[in-house]
Amino acid sequence: MPLPDKAANELRMRELVAFTRTSLSTPHPSPFGSSVYDLQSGELVSQSYDTVIAETDPTNHAEVNAIRLATRRLGRLSLAGHVLYSTCEPCPMCMSACLWAELELVVFGASTMEDANAYWPQSSDVTPQELAQRGLREPGCAVLPHVERAACQALFHDCDAELASRELRLPPHR
Repeated sequence: MPLPDKAANELRMRELVAFTRTSLSTPHPSPFGSSVYDLQSGELVSQSYDTVIAETDPTNHAEVNAIRLATRRLGRLSLAGHVLYSTCEPCPMCMSACLWAELELVVFGASTMEDANAYWPQSSDVTPQELAQRGLREPGCAVLPHVERAACQALFHDCDAELASRELRLPPHR
């Protein structure tokens, strides 16, 4: 199954950034957004942002939320034939979820350690590429980094400014 071309990846990421930006006006702003698309039809299957703080659940990252929505909507565990987009490089938990869901491709914008870590301290520096290389499914999950990176980086800056303007704080350990 052919993977999306550069123009499709850039358009989908810009749409994801616009969607994720809507979280900045919610009680729990987040720069982390994710979406799942069907590779064959090009249809958007699911879209979500991070709800870790809103739901007091450290597993509610945007990627996991988007995978959960997609599998429920499709009524199956496998997302083979689908691509996941994320405004930020998936953490090891999220990339493992992508592998378990059998996604064909993961596309991300901002880098975890270089971009996100300054605003949202990270728990690990294991890359999605490292985890994908260890996957046992053939063919494995491809990883495409830094699509619309500047737009995704801006989400972190703007979210940080929104948090500061409302005097909202991340949990003390962050």
